[in-house]
Amino acid sequence: MISEGDRIGIVKGEASFTTYEFSVDPKADISFGEFVVTKNRAGELVLGTVRNIKNVNWLLSSAKSNFNSLLLDVEDYGESIHENEEVVATVRILGKVNGGELAPNRVPVKNGESVYKASDDILKQLYEPNGASIEVGTLLLRENVPIKLDVNELVSRHFAVLAVTGAGKSNAVAVMVKGLVEDIGGTVVVLDPHGDYVNLKLPETGSSLVNIIEGKIKVDELDSEELADLLEVRSTASIQREFLARAWETIQHENKELGGAVLLEELEKTLREWITKRMIKYWDEKKQRYVTEELKSDRIETIRGIIFRIRRFLRNYGAFVTSENLVAAIRPGMVNVIDLGPLDELQMKVIVGKFLQEVFEARVEYEKARKNYMRTGEREYEKIMDEIRQKYPALAYPILIIVEEAHIFAPQGEENDAARIMGRIAREGRKFGVGLGVVSQRPSKLNEDILSQMNTKIILRIVNPRDQEYVLRASEQLSKDLMDDIAGLGKGEAVIVGQAIKVPALVRIYNFKELKGKAGRGEYGGEDIGVVDRWAEMKSEGIDYTVDF
Repeated sequence: MISEGDRIGIVKGEASFTTYEFSVDPKADISFGEFVVTKNRAGELVLGTVRNIKNVNWLLSSAKSNFNSLLLDVEDYGESIHENEEVVATVRILGKVNGGELAPNRVPVKNGESVYKASDDILKQLYEPNGASIEVGTLLLRENVPIKLDVNELVSRHFAVLAVTGAGKSNAVAVMVKGLVEDIGGTVVVLDPHGDYVNLKLPETGSSLVNIIEGKIKVDELDSEELADLLEVRSTASIQREFLARAWETIQHENKELGGAVLLEELEKTLREWITKRMIKYWDEKKQRYVTEELKSDRIETIRGIIFRIRRFLRNYGAFVTSENLVAAIRPGMVNVIDLGPLDELQMKVIVGKFLQEVFEARVEYEKARKNYMRTGEREYEKIMDEIRQKYPALAYPILIIVEEAHIFAPQGEENDAARIMGRIAREGRKFGVGLGVVSQRPSKLNEDILSQMNTKIILRIVNPRDQEYVLRASEQLSKDLMDDIAGLGKGEAVIVGQAIKVPALVRIYNFKELKGKAGRGEYGGEDIGVVDRWAEMKSEGIDYTVDF
């Protein structure tokens, strides 16, 4: 496993069961972050990472030295100066190597022990998951050591992908989606606010396992409060919301077979009739009868305000109103990209809240019926399962939902339906086969309770101190020294910690567009616009924009 020829240093100075220093062999090649092994006082092999490297020259280390005295020393000592240099490395111990596992180390390292670079074989064993896995990259300093993530832990215990813009979040997501769909055969949904994945093609199967779903709004399933949010009626406009609720409940009661934009047109028609007749007639769900009241003149403008909002919504978003069920469009064993790009954030939140609620409730109902059927064999539970299979084919099986720009849907300090159901999935989803992945470029804007329950974190470059502190606070597995590494990461490089990986790792994520399979190379959107190229294109057109058109 190790030999004298592999030695790169000798332990010196104060050493403990968590850290030690070693003097580096001048001929050795050592880098920050390198994996090293030595033995503790019990003779057990312990693995660590180099966290600091310093170069010391004992001839020039006097505290009283200044430039002039150092210059004289350099001239006097000549070539012998280099013979008195020492490189000292500080190591943080990760644990003791026990077969293919890493166990806690509770015995200090002994001075005088030899230190070796950890072999690729040791690292491959340590990073090999126990169950089904997907390969996402290689160790940053060891390109021969693949990094794989345990799929059960990744999906069931949820994950987060966090980074600044342009650091490689979408690429990391695309690499994981490729593994989960093409290699494992799982069902994945990507909620895509910016259209980054609408051109997704997987390396082996191209677009045949990619299902693009337009993010349309099924208004007939909305309650009055959700409709008010969709129409951008202020939350403080209680009277306007009350009129809207009465009219909407009446329309839903009278038009059970209608859906889509027709329902909103009927809603507008009813409100106009109220104004014309100076009388409101609405269905009271609690009393199960119609109620008629006089419309006071000072409330006419209130109702006109609702009509204005309905007309504006239909004008701007009428093309995205549907009577079709978004959840029913999900296909099992595929990546289902829900394109939310054409919508405003408010509309996105309403759609996502309803979508997640429907997915979660269907999965809960199916799993409960399945467990009861397996226990009792009663046909009633089998019937429930069959109904769900027919209505939602994909929801008879576990599902992973990846929420891009998650801080839009679950912002810190804001309560909305999307945030509430995301929080519930984060807490309970593993019991019902609903996995959650959140992706964000501003983690400090993301609901802390949700982020803290993402038990695997793939953290690319983060430079904002507030974001760094927030992620550290929400991550039990993330140490301060690993967080210090994050600001210095390059594009496509990540720190991965959590339950889907055995040992925290600095990883170079594969470039999705360089992954080549039977269908060619992987493709997705998400790139920055080439500003200089586009300006050059404008210039090449030869149009004189200084003249009036």
